Amino acid sequence: MIEKGVDTSIVTDLLSLAWEGSWDVAILLSSDRDFIPSVTRLQDKGFKIINAHFPPQGMDLARHCWANLDLRTALPHLARS
Repeated sequence: MIEKGVDTSIVTDLLSLAWEGSWDVAILLSSDRDFIPSVTRLQDKGFKIINAHFPPQGMDLARHCWANLDLRTALPHLARS
C-alpha cells in the first residue's frame, strides 16, 4: 500500500511541476507500468520523459517514454570523480 502512495506522489509532482512550467525534461527512475498513463499525457503536452531502468524490467514503460536509459550499462559511467 505504501508503494501506491509513493507512485501517487511522483505522479502528482510530475503533473504539478509541469503545470508550473518547472521542467521540460524529467528522468523517471522506475519500471512500474502504472506510470504509463501519466507519461503519455505529459508527452502529449510536449514534455519529455526519460525512463531510467534495469532491463528487461520496465520495458513497457520505456516504450512510452521519449527516451530510455539502461542503468546496467550507464552506472559505471556515473561515478563521482
